[in-house]
Amino acid sequence: MSVIKPIVTANFADHVVQVLTPLLGPHTAKRALAMICKKAGKEAHELGPDDMVIAHTTLRPMLRTLIGNDVTVRVLADLGVRGEPS
Repeated sequence: MSVIKPIVTANFADHVVQVLTPLLGPHTAKRALAMICKKAGKEAHELGPDDMVIAHTTLRPMLRTLIGNDVTVRVLADLGVRGEPS
């Protein structure tokens, strides 16, 4: 059972920020979103479910450093992000 519950929002970018904010704070959550946008080559409002793999590969190393691997696995699951562990 996950500690963090996903918050359903109108778009992917808001969802990312809302799931990450309780663990990382609002500023770091927004910076994480900016990292995803840069790697995807898109603006935040253009992100969608097709960008899950990019979100996974972008967030996993940062989250593992900041909150540990066990919590990272749960957070990525809450985001709906699936992928192979790196």
